[in-house]
Amino acid sequence: MWPHDQDSTLDESSVEILRKRYSIPEGYILTAPEAGQRAFDPVPKGFALTLDALEAGLRLPLHPIIVSCISLWRISPSQITPNSWRYLVAFLGECHYADISPTRNLFLSCFRLFKGSGGYFLAARTGFRVSGAPTNNKGWKRRFFFVRCEKDWGFGVRWSSRTIDNTVPKLNAEERAHREKLRVILPSSQAIRNMSEQWLVEAGLSPRSRGMSSSFDVFGVMVLFHSDQSFISRRYGEPAVVP
Repeated sequence: MWPHDQDSTLDESSVEILRKRYSIPEGYILTAPEAGQRAFDPVPKGFALTLDALEAGLRLPLHPIIVSCISLWRISPSQITPNSWRYLVAFLGECHYADISPTRNLFLSCFRLFKGSGGYFLAARTGFRVSGAPTNNKGWKRRFFFVRCEKDWGFGVRWSSRTIDNTVPKLNAEERAHREKLRVILPSSQAIRNMSEQWLVEAGLSPRSRGMSSSFDVFGVMVLFHSDQSFISRRYGEPAVVP
């Protein structure tokens, strides 16, 4: 069976909880998949998004650099693995805190996109590896919902199969200088391991108002939605106990 040929474990009540927890603006229409509906099924003006992408720090509206990358890759966001979102978010956050102007070319000079059996995944180029990502995101393909928006996304939303050109892009003088700074910053980054919602807010990566408290940390705690719709919180690396 194809890895993505699975029902979602999320229902409408779960999706509304995600809207509140991750401050998803009302302009985005969220719906739970029906039985038999798949993440790769076409959705008018929208696409599937996973709970794991949100847990990885992805927020709506999407950052312009993320939109630009997806447009270049010509794939749907739901084809991208959870850890890849972690690398994108960590890159953008570290750029903000280091006063670096992020560009698509700068990001692609630090990371490469590959196609695997379960989706497309990012890997760091030599010297830019960011630590802290979980080694196992088991079950992420079943934790999806659909998001739609009347405005143009800036990229195609349908699933596709592409050959990715991983040639290092040509950088201008400023980008080359920033790349050398990131060669020091990214390998020592704690962004993935110690992420918080406030960190995302301060970096301009979350729409949540500054100072608004959250009872959740972004990367440390993961909420699993099971077929019985129960919620189970756990820390990465600890076994989840299903009641």
